[in-house]
Amino acid sequence: MAMSAPAGAAAAPGLHRIVHVCDCPASMAGEEREGLLLEFARLGYVQGRNLDLVTHDIVTTKDSYASLLEREVAAAKTDLILASGVRVAQAARRMSGAPPVVFWRLTDPVGLGLVTSLAQPRGNLTGFSRAIEKLTVKRLELLHEMLPRARRVGFVFIDDNPSHLRQAADVRAAAPLLGLEVKEYALPSSRWTPAELDTLFATMKLERVEAFLLPDLNVEIRALIALAEKHRLPTLYSLSHVVTDWGGLAAYATQANGEPADIVGYADRILKGAKPGDLPVQEPARFELILNARAARDIGVSFPPRFLLRASQVLEK
Repeated sequence: MAMSAPAGAAAAPGLHRIVHVCDCPASMAGEEREGLLLEFARLGYVQGRNLDLVTHDIVTTKDSYASLLEREVAAAKTDLILASGVRVAQAARRMSGAPPVVFWRLTDPVGLGLVTSLAQPRGNLTGFSRAIEKLTVKRLELLHEMLPRARRVGFVFIDDNPSHLRQAADVRAAAPLLGLEVKEYALPSSRWTPAELDTLFATMKLERVEAFLLPDLNVEIRALIALAEKHRLPTLYSLSHVVTDWGGLAAYATQANGEPADIVGYADRILKGAKPGDLPVQEPARFELILNARAARDIGVSFPPRFLLRASQVLEK
C-alpha cells in the first residue's frame, strides 16, 4: 500500500518529496505516517503544499525493499528516505546514489554495517537505535536474580547472525561469574521456524535446562512465547511489547526512541542542509523492567520480592 500525492507526479518547486517505508503492517505504517505528518506540520511542512510524504508498508517479495526504493527514487526527485525497520535501512544502504536516510526501529547499526560509528556515521544514513544488543548480559544477570535457584540456562540464538554470535560470546564469558552454566542452542535463520523451535525447546527440557535467554530478537516471538509456556521455561525478553502486548513473562529493554518528533527533527535538519554523516545516531538512555504476574503464575514462577521492587511495571496480561 502506498499513500502519497499522485503516483509519478513531478516534484513542484519548493516541494520536499520524502519516501517513508515501514517494514510493518498497513495499520502501523498509517499510524507512523499520521505522527510524522503532525510533526512536519509543527515545523511548517504541509502535505500537498511544500511536502509530499510517500508512505509504503510491508512488502514480502525477494529484494522488495531495494526494488521499491529504486522505483520511488527513479519516479521523481527524492530529498530523503525515512526507513522504519532494519530491512528497509539495509536496502537503502545498498542503493547507489541514494538520497539521505533516517532510520529507526532497529538495533546495532554499526554491527549491521549501516554506519561507521554512532558518533560519526560518515555515510548518508543516520537515525535512532534501540541498542538492546548491549543488554543481553544484563538480562542474564536479571534472569539469575529472578530465578536465584536456577543454574542451567539455555542461550537460544540464530547462528548465522553475527550480532548473535557476539552476544553468545559475551554470555559465555559472563555465566561463570554468576555461577551459571550456559548451554547454547543455535539454529540458522533458514530453520528458525515454530516446528524447529519446538524441537529445540523439547531438547532443552530433556537436558534439564531451567530457563532460557535470547539475544536481541524479534523473529517468531509469538511462537517463542507459546513454547516458553508449553515447556514452562522462563526468560526475560529484549523488547517491552513482548510483555505489554503479547503476554510474555518479563522483559528488560531500553525505552523506545525514534519518536516522530525526533525523526522529523533530523529530517528537518537534513532538508536544511545538514549531512546525515554529521548527525550522531541516537540511543535511548532509559531502561525498563516489565513483569507479567499472570504469565508467571501460569508457568509456576514466583518473582522474589526484591526483584518485584525493581520493576517499572507489573502487569496482569
